[in-house]
Amino acid sequence: MTPAIRDMVDFQPADLYGLFSDVYSSSQGMSETLEDKFPDLASFRKDLAVLYGLPGAVALVVEIAQKPVAYVIIRPRKQSRLRHTADLSMGVAHAVRGQGLGGAALRAGLERAFAAPELEIVYLMVRSDNTPAIRLYERAGFETLALLNRDTKIGDSYSDGLLMRTFVDGQPGWRTAW
Repeated sequence: MTPAIRDMVDFQPADLYGLFSDVYSSSQGMSETLEDKFPDLASFRKDLAVLYGLPGAVALVVEIAQKPVAYVIIRPRKQSRLRHTADLSMGVAHAVRGQGLGGAALRAGLERAFAAPELEIVYLMVRSDNTPAIRLYERAGFETLALLNRDTKIGDSYSDGLLMRTFVDGQPGWRTAW
């Protein structure tokens, strides 16, 4: 089946919540659990409503056979002096990882961000041991700004985090890196 990229708003929140649940439960790369971020479907729905109302927000889903299998969210910051910046988060369902769907979602998300006049800079956080994700972000034009030592603790183990950014305000770098 051929993947398609659609706006997140076109999907039922319960189906999206299922995708997020799969991503969060099958990845150690998230700094929080799904229960921390969205304790239930109602809190997830409320967050989506806020997201959809933010100027410049990007919320896309990759679907295969009418099922959401990956997502990318570029969430503009609300603070008046930071509204030109946004935070990126993304995830791919466990069953379809390694098939290039994350790259497709990221490309489409950055294209939308590039077209949003409100946005200039997109930031993201990634664990320093998530080499495939780091390579993907670097190919998309993200640069590392800081290494955050012992940023994430899972059980008794610590992982470092990387703060990365890219410019989407007409800077040509990320568009030619693919």
